[in-house]
Amino acid sequence: MEQSPIIQKHHKHILFTISMFCLIGLAIIINYITVSSQSIRLDESQSLWAATKSIPALLTWTSQDVHVPLYNLMLHFWIQIFGTNIAVVRRLSFMFFLLTLPVLYKAFRQVSNYRVSLLAVTIFALSPFILWYSDEARMYTLFAFATGLNHLYFIKFYNSNGEKWKFGYFLSTMLGLFSHYFFFFLLVTQFIYMLGIIYFTKPRQLPLLQKIQIRKGLIIRYVQIMLLCAVLFLPWVMFVLSSGAAANTQPLIPAPTTYNIFQAFINFLLGFPSTQVQTLVISLWPLIVLLFFFIFTRRRSMHIKNSGYFLLTAFLPIVIVFAISFIRPIFLSRYLIFVTPSLFFVCAWMLLSYSKRISSVLVTAFLVMMVSLLLYQNISNSTPVKEDYVGVSDYLDQNATESDVIAISAPFTIYPIAYSYTGQAGIVTIPQWDLYNSGPIPPFSLSSFQQNLATYTTEYNRIYVVLSYDQGYESKIKNYMDTHYKRVIQKTFSPGLEVDAYQLRYDAVLTEK
Repeated sequence: MEQSPIIQKHHKHILFTISMFCLIGLAIIINYITVSSQSIRLDESQSLWAATKSIPALLTWTSQDVHVPLYNLMLHFWIQIFGTNIAVVRRLSFMFFLLTLPVLYKAFRQVSNYRVSLLAVTIFALSPFILWYSDEARMYTLFAFATGLNHLYFIKFYNSNGEKWKFGYFLSTMLGLFSHYFFFFLLVTQFIYMLGIIYFTKPRQLPLLQKIQIRKGLIIRYVQIMLLCAVLFLPWVMFVLSSGAAANTQPLIPAPTTYNIFQAFINFLLGFPSTQVQTLVISLWPLIVLLFFFIFTRRRSMHIKNSGYFLLTAFLPIVIVFAISFIRPIFLSRYLIFVTPSLFFVCAWMLLSYSKRISSVLVTAFLVMMVSLLLYQNISNSTPVKEDYVGVSDYLDQNATESDVIAISAPFTIYPIAYSYTGQAGIVTIPQWDLYNSGPIPPFSLSSFQQNLATYTTEYNRIYVVLSYDQGYESKIKNYMDTHYKRVIQKTFSPGLEVDAYQLRYDAVLTEK
């Protein structure tokens, strides 16, 4: 007996849903098996360091960093219950990742159909970029969760002309502001979207003041919410300024180029392939531009509400951050994680805008590619974001003795090494900095470095130099050490992370275990 079209459509929906959930489950399993046991990373160790402090000390430390305090406060109470084992600490981020999935689905369903919404959530859940940070003890999945929640309530608030969902929009805005400073760029984009909609309201010949009058209720309520959020966020801003603002305890961020924009989109969609693969993909940008032209011009019509909002929030914040970075470099793909929900929604929208046959091929190929790249990213030794600080600590535990000294550059990388190092050798930083006392890291001085080395030569047999996160002076350290001392060991643990051992005195024989 032939089934009715309605029943057939229902069965297809069920099959589509099951397929998407199976893919999400597979990606989560792959990520859990391959990432959960990996070494603690620099950013994680800094969050853990802050979270182990008292609440006042935590707030002071965070105010001198470049982040807001909500995640560190949550992590503080999390480790009081579950402990400081890094695998357990990472579960807090994973929890926010899981919470983000239904929130995004509800947000996408406000503006699109079932298939687009579910596919967009699936792309988010399969993204090697998102899954990497779902297993990192850092604020990024909290930031993504706050973004998804804010999308949901902004769309509802806007479409009701500000009559409803005011409290939800207010709470999600406050959650976002206290998750990451970059949430401000989403608010700027929302403001620009509202201005654009008002300006282009039909009929076009209608005076602007009359268009504003039509949206008067929405504008007034929006301004009231923004003013209230500003008043509540102001105490934190004043506290940051009174604490000396962001101290020099963070990696040096170089000024971005157009290469970094392409690289950011590669990270969002493909994760963190090797540098060679990234360079190859970026070199193909003319073909990618033509592909996008084909995608946007050859697709069939699909009704999407507030489509301009998702297009704007997917791309405009990146442009704004890129422009600001010419004044003060702040362009990092992980800081831009808040654009990924909108970006993945646009991707799902485009992929499903063709005939069913073409869409099926495109969607299948895209999802298989994401799962494959996830597996490659998590097991490859050439993944750029891997940081094997536990491997460094274990190596130093076995080889460095109390007659040796360990020198770490950059100084803030002492956090992940101190997390697991239990050896006998003393640890110093280049330049010298005491992480137990608040305050900025002093600038590097070659003369001070030489003086410290002269002292080490009288006290120690050898020096183990740990190099990672080049702050602009790493080459000076290596050149001076290579030209004045004999390097007896060089060992690389992960991309950009190496240990070089130098003989300071010759009354001891160096052996490597």
